[in-house]
Amino acid sequence: MPEEFAGVPSVMPRPVDELAPLLAWLRTGTGADRRIDFPAGAALPGGRLDLCKQQLGPRGAELVADALAEAAQHDPGDGDGDGDGGAPVRHLLLGTDGLGDDGADAFAARAAETPVRTLYLGCNGITAAGACRIADRLRASPQTVRALWLKRNPLGRRAGQAAAELISSAEQLRTLDLVQTGLDAAGLTELVDALLAGGRRFERLYLSGNPLGPAGAEPLARLIAAGATDELYASAAGLGDTGATVLAAALRTAPYGRLRRLSLASSGLGPCAAAELTVVAAAAGVELLDLGRVPAARVLGADDNRIDLAAADRIGAALAAAPHRLDHLVLAHTGTRSREAHRLLDHAAGAPTPTRYLLGKGVATTVRRRLNELSAAVPPPVPGSDVAAVRSVHRTAPGLPE
Repeated sequence: MPEEFAGVPSVMPRPVDELAPLLAWLRTGTGADRRIDFPAGAALPGGRLDLCKQQLGPRGAELVADALAEAAQHDPGDGDGDGDGGAPVRHLLLGTDGLGDDGADAFAARAAETPVRTLYLGCNGITAAGACRIADRLRASPQTVRALWLKRNPLGRRAGQAAAELISSAEQLRTLDLVQTGLDAAGLTELVDALLAGGRRFERLYLSGNPLGPAGAEPLARLIAAGATDELYASAAGLGDTGATVLAAALRTAPYGRLRRLSLASSGLGPCAAAELTVVAAAAGVELLDLGRVPAARVLGADDNRIDLAAADRIGAALAAAPHRLDHLVLAHTGTRSREAHRLLDHAAGAPTPTRYLLGKGVATTVRRRLNELSAAVPPPVPGSDVAAVRSVHRTAPGLPE
């Protein structure tokens, strides 16, 4: 396993005999209608097997995959045509388990024989070579994996190549997480080329915390203009005003309502760029725009976005001018104080469509309360099923928003 990357601690594998109760349960092929705790890990309703931070190591992960594959061989299927074969485990969570390349490859080799939909492999010291090996395993599998999470693995300069391999090999993949993996603008171009060349469309792409810089905006703009993803997370990636301008231009030509969620928190946007992006996003049918701050901003050296009075006035006026879909706008840690919030309130009072503003400290209670009252009918954003599937009872917040 490589040296520590992105603050991920090294892992000392636990004795494999401690896995015996878990492995015995897995071999029965039964499901969990309630939480079942084992000495290592927990089975959860909905087909989740949460083994995050359980110190499995390469051998432990291989044993888990063997038990799953053994159960799958004896499973006649449930006949509902959804491709899961009635399997009790459809979502595998193995974050921070010290797998490394060899462990991830061995696990994927066996897990590919099972009807698994979700593979969470974040924080495991997997390199680009290991990710390419996973791609090879998926290519030879029954093609059931829909979500692959690789955050905070050291893919490095070959991250784009690895991502392109994964896209081409996993035909059912709809969620791909490459948060804080070392992906740069050149690698992102490889990823986007593969995605568009295959005519693929993803539900969500997580690219935050990578050194994309302003140059990374060009491939992101191609994704947006092509309508190739429903949700795009590119926070703390150093896009800056130049990158925001490129993305705004892409939003003007994008299919209306195709991009539903856009996260550009901690991107170093100035007031003019932040306002322009917000106005264009609303006109493009975006439903949630996050311009706030990621928890790991300081560690990543990511600058806050900024909103001043003129920007608040422009945003508020645009959202009050016509109906739109932008019902959630995150402006926490953008310098928005009572004066700016009051300007948003002035416009919101007559807006045909309510917007829930998420504001940080420094806003008067009366202004905040009135804004909340105007948007009381707006329901909270609901995470997609792929996101809900990786909620862990063992894993703390990974440092960047999902």
